[in-house]
Amino acid sequence: MARGFLAALAAFGALYLAFAGLYRYGVDGPVTNSVDFRAFYCAGQALRTGGDPYRLEPTKSCQVATLTENGLSGNGRTLPAPFPPYGLSFFALISLLPIRAATQAWLAASVLALCCSALLVGRLSSLNITAVTLALLGSVGFASLVIGQVVPIVFCAAVFAAVRARHGDGRGAALGAAVAALEPHMALPLWLGLFAGVPAARRSLLVAAAALVAISLLAGPALSLEYFRQVLPLHARSELYNFSAQYSAAALAAVAGIAPNIDAAIGLGSYAIMLVLGIVVGMRLARRHDDPAFAAVTPMAAALLGGEFLHITQIALALPFALILYARLPRRSLVSAGVLVAIVALAVPWETIAELPIVWDRHPMSHAVGRRPVLQPAAPADSVEVSYGQYIDAFAERIDPRSIPEQLAWKLPTWLGLGFVLCVGLSASGALTGVSRKALYRRRLVTRA
Repeated sequence: MARGFLAALAAFGALYLAFAGLYRYGVDGPVTNSVDFRAFYCAGQALRTGGDPYRLEPTKSCQVATLTENGLSGNGRTLPAPFPPYGLSFFALISLLPIRAATQAWLAASVLALCCSALLVGRLSSLNITAVTLALLGSVGFASLVIGQVVPIVFCAAVFAAVRARHGDGRGAALGAAVAALEPHMALPLWLGLFAGVPAARRSLLVAAAALVAISLLAGPALSLEYFRQVLPLHARSELYNFSAQYSAAALAAVAGIAPNIDAAIGLGSYAIMLVLGIVVGMRLARRHDDPAFAAVTPMAAALLGGEFLHITQIALALPFALILYARLPRRSLVSAGVLVAIVALAVPWETIAELPIVWDRHPMSHAVGRRPVLQPAAPADSVEVSYGQYIDAFAERIDPRSIPEQLAWKLPTWLGLGFVLCVGLSASGALTGVSRKALYRRRLVTRA
């Protein structure tokens, strides 16, 4: 295990050095223009200095200033940071650092989280840590590091929660779930799965929930109300017509021409259905294999099929379930081979690859991409989500040279891989036959008698 950890550390360390070495003043890159982290940093700074992190100002000015400090200019788009106040409180601490130091620190923390994730997933699945590292390098690593996403931190915390759940450590599982709550709609399945399938974690989960609520209230009760009343619904709507970047059921319904209000209902309904299904299947698998880790990771994977808002970076959260399931299957079987292919499909960040310049610029229609639209200037007190949604609505269809069928083709490997893994899990849980292990045991006894 020590050698495997060192190998993972070397692999992810090389990834860190590769990214950190790309820093060039005035040149757009993952360090000078860490797109998502810049938004998180500025929202945290706004909270720390007494501003409203969900409003256009002071967030916009901060984002422009961070670009200017790296020799870049803004593109007229202000990105939102759709986290609850407790999440923004975390970024408020990070914003004490200058933007360049904060970006480097965030990159280092993300790479360290990836290294720990490889070790934890290796323990969960008993698979070779080198193979696990390869599975995480692109999905949890490259896809998130290029934009400064929170997924590596959330992924590590969720896997830590699953490991502690397997060992009956309710407090450790709740601690992992609390950190994973940085991504609320991804962490909710984890929380509910732990609460339903790991009784030892229930009290600690309630304490963790109370702590997160307390942090949010300390940041300001009005911010919490604003988050639930405005930020959540507006953010769910903001990329409804950005199918090229979205993997949600709502965006798929929108591109099919379904009315916006019905799109949202489809997204929310599919999320709820898959969440409940994931909890049921996870508890069945946990009982069958005497492994509470299934109760933690299965709902997360299931909730990724559908939903209102979902990017390729978040698809990586299906990998713990897929890898644990693969480890439980008999080798040299068609099902095992199919799950292995599905894991490869999930481990490759297809959309991130499609957006790389080496692929993007070679598209025959890349020269025909329209110019950026001229938008009406927004008032400083307007919600960042409103401004961002208007930008996406006006520009999303112009920026992608691919046709809708081409965009769909890039997503199919991910959807097919996820769907296959979930079907195998559903079958393995006995949910399709309705026959539990106890029922099978009783049937054998009756047959013998």
